[in-house]
Amino acid sequence: MTVIVADLGASNARLAFIKKGRLSAIYQFACGDFKDPYLLFGSFLHGYAPDAKFILAGVPGPVFNEEVSWTNRSWKLNAKKLKTKLNLKQVVLMNDLQVQGSAISSLTSKDLVPLNNKKANKAPKILMNVGTGLGACYIVNGVVCPSEYGQNVLPDNHAIEEKISGNGFKKLYQKLTHRKAPISAVKIAEKCLKKDRMARKTYQLFYNEFARVLMNYALAIKATGGVYFTGGILDEKTLKEMKFHANFCDHPNWGNYYKICP
Repeated sequence: MTVIVADLGASNARLAFIKKGRLSAIYQFACGDFKDPYLLFGSFLHGYAPDAKFILAGVPGPVFNEEVSWTNRSWKLNAKKLKTKLNLKQVVLMNDLQVQGSAISSLTSKDLVPLNNKKANKAPKILMNVGTGLGACYIVNGVVCPSEYGQNVLPDNHAIEEKISGNGFKKLYQKLTHRKAPISAVKIAEKCLKKDRMARKTYQLFYNEFARVLMNYALAIKATGGVYFTGGILDEKTLKEMKFHANFCDHPNWGNYYKICP
């Protein structure tokens, strides 16, 4: 039995297959190279796993009636339609943060970069992922629940993920530098490493806002069991250097609610 497993984002897609209990290499594709996800899966199946009859895909949006619409790309994917098109036996679509959250219990200390000295416990946990958009889930009693926290509206009438995301990060740098067009997050990161003043300011402002968003989500879920986050533009060195953990704990009544902070 061969199973295709996929992590589908707004910018990139990562696919692999499991055969005889072994995971293949992970192949990355730019979503912009495909008209729709059906062509992406069809190309991968025929090129890498022609005998696959099952697909498990993490998708960047809520799944309703076995269908998902991308939040940050004009794609739609229906499990039944994909099953028919590729002559498969089963297709399962799950919110991508639900998939990631399911892996938390399997992580070891080698997989994590702790920002404080507290250990996770069995109380509720949260996970956020900063990619092209913003994904979030919470875990209660071992059950992973995806949420659309990134779509919550801020006082300025913008969704959270418009600011806390890869797109938001690029727009912030563009605004600070008065550039006519944005540059990639990778280039901003490179500038930050070279001690570029505006790139470092972008990181500091972005981390400050992200820390508050993460703190509010932790408060909403009462996440005393662990606060996890990941994402391509989050860098361990700058997180520590810019005192992300201290900003995360900066709440006037925090000590009355939780004992997360040391």
